[in-house]
Amino acid sequence: MYNYTHPPDETGRLLLTVGLIGDPVAQSYSPRFQQAAFDALGIPARYELWQTSADALSARVASLLAPACLGANITIPYKEAVMPLVDLIDPLAARIGAVNTIVHRDDYLYGYNTDAPGLLQALVEQGVGGQRGGKGEDEGVTLEGYSAILLGAGGAARGAAFALVGAGVERLVIVNRNLERAQRLARDIQQTSECPVFSLSDLEFLIPHAHSLIVNATAPGMHEDTSPLPANVLARFDADTFVFDMVYHPAETKLLCQARILGFRAVNGLPMLLHQGALAFTLWTGQPAPLEVMRAALY
Repeated sequence: MYNYTHPPDETGRLLLTVGLIGDPVAQSYSPRFQQAAFDALGIPARYELWQTSADALSARVASLLAPACLGANITIPYKEAVMPLVDLIDPLAARIGAVNTIVHRDDYLYGYNTDAPGLLQALVEQGVGGQRGGKGEDEGVTLEGYSAILLGAGGAARGAAFALVGAGVERLVIVNRNLERAQRLARDIQQTSECPVFSLSDLEFLIPHAHSLIVNATAPGMHEDTSPLPANVLARFDADTFVFDMVYHPAETKLLCQARILGFRAVNGLPMLLHQGALAFTLWTGQPAPLEVMRAALY
């Protein structure tokens, strides 16, 4: 049984806790910038890493109901598995089918997905897409005119898929090792007719389009010597292609190296980590996240 009772800090205030639930979690950068945010705003909280096995997941989530616990971030491989373990799920997270942030509020656990809006804000920051604006228009990010290739169909990919479709990409192509899982994601976003799916082992008929955005949400990309997309397939894309790899450790993945050799603009997952983390911070605390403090600590 987990025990998250912490002693008061040096001022006598109850020390609040929040952490990252996943397997593995040791390489996460979340503590460095989340802790900096808590410290900058004078919030007596500690951000921790909670390595959790599958058979301990239920008990770990239940422990978030401890009085001094603000909640948690959820990472691989539990973004889908935690959904039945929380009391209430935000509509966006429910549509996506994945939760990456849990908030403890009034003796209830609320599930949210900050990956989707975090990805869009990261893309805009990199000059991809733009903000909707103007009288009578919805607020948010627009990716109109872009074609997106999404690598993966797991929890992280689900958030990305719904974000990309919601931002108005012209077409979304899902590429995954397990074709059935890719097809299920395509059906879930109700874009089957406009959402071709391919297996990573059979990309012969993958046809690139102008203004392509390639988003990697696969775990194999975490290894420096492995790329989820063969170099000869990547070489088919136009020079204006933008490659976004959600992986941030290692900072320079093989996919990013391949993209830069071809002259594509490419970035790792740190901008997304920053923006999804800032949104989570606000959900836990009810305060605007000190984004630049968090950015300085992360980079």
